[in-house]
Amino acid sequence: MRKLRIRRVNLNPRFSKSFPLLIDIKKVSVNQTEKYYRNKDKINKVILSKTDPHEVIHGEYAVQRQIPSYLHRHTNDIDIFSQTPLKDAIEVEKALDKKFKGDCFSVNPGMHPGTWKVVAHANKQSVADYTRPDKDIPHVTINGLNYATLRYMKDKAKKTLQNPLADFRQAKDQDTINRITLAKKKEKK
Repeated sequence: MRKLRIRRVNLNPRFSKSFPLLIDIKKVSVNQTEKYYRNKDKINKVILSKTDPHEVIHGEYAVQRQIPSYLHRHTNDIDIFSQTPLKDAIEVEKALDKKFKGDCFSVNPGMHPGTWKVVAHANKQSVADYTRPDKDIPHVTINGLNYATLRYMKDKAKKTLQNPLADFRQAKDQDTINRITLAKKKEKK
């Protein structure tokens, strides 16, 4: 039986709303760690199989689907906009647990209100982030899945570059802008 302690925390002092935070007390076994690393290449496939037509994939994974492979950068998770982020995160967490044949993932609130993370127990890393968008996201459909457009991703990165509170992201966002610009130049040739 999985032991979880629930407490309410305010993850970001700028927001007054607090969220339940699940604190996993149990230690991760060596077998569970091995199961995770032997099957980690199946994670994205499960997440994408549970992505509905109302959801839009954004972030690095969306950029990668629209630029040449030599411009790809490593990403640890898939970011998804959803009108029902908690429900969709729980659905993916259950599907991953089923695929991994055990309790290997959990859903935790993200840093920003309305964001929910699917986290692997083995290494505590996020494999998917679900966020409710505050506006319609322009997207393209590739193989039945919706991806935020490169223009949207570039504009979002430019906006972040102008925010002095987001200086921790600036190198990553400048890199995203540069890779999208390079991809567009190649496309015009």
